[in-house]
Amino acid sequence: MAARHSTILALLFYMPNIAVAADQIRYCNNMFSFISIKILDNDFIKSQSAQPNCKNELKIKLKNGKKIVKLSFPSESYQLDSTQPTMAALNDIKGKSTNTIYQGYLVRNSTGDVRIDTFINQNKEGGVDLIEKDFYFSKKDTYSVYAVYKTRPDDLDGMTMLNALEQFFLSLKVDWN
Repeated sequence: MAARHSTILALLFYMPNIAVAADQIRYCNNMFSFISIKILDNDFIKSQSAQPNCKNELKIKLKNGKKIVKLSFPSESYQLDSTQPTMAALNDIKGKSTNTIYQGYLVRNSTGDVRIDTFINQNKEGGVDLIEKDFYFSKKDTYSVYAVYKTRPDDLDGMTMLNALEQFFLSLKVDWN
């Protein structure tokens, strides 16, 4: 009976890994992959894979076609730093504002590091005027991927794209040699 339970547990552990592998979208001759995100037009992404510029840029869009974002692939790897920027550094980057809230996090793993910086601009009443997220993906000694996206909180498609970009970057894996 104990062997049967361990077999069932092994199958339960193994099945999610199969599902993730089956949902992988491969891009640029399999140089990198990401988990299929249902709200993105994955066929549009796949159609760019054979183009000669696949290491320089990638455009992603929502299935409804209302929002398109261009991801940049710098020629050198940008090594991500886990230290939070100082207020002076944020003022240099985003301009001096007492109404900007900064949040950021860094995820390190063997497939590449992801850093997501969020800037929330508040109005005088304390409501949110604009949300900006800066997305970075880097793997040591290879190219890095970068995107910036800004939207208003009342723009449903914009907020959907913001969420999709975060999912995209967090699932990104690179296999550049």
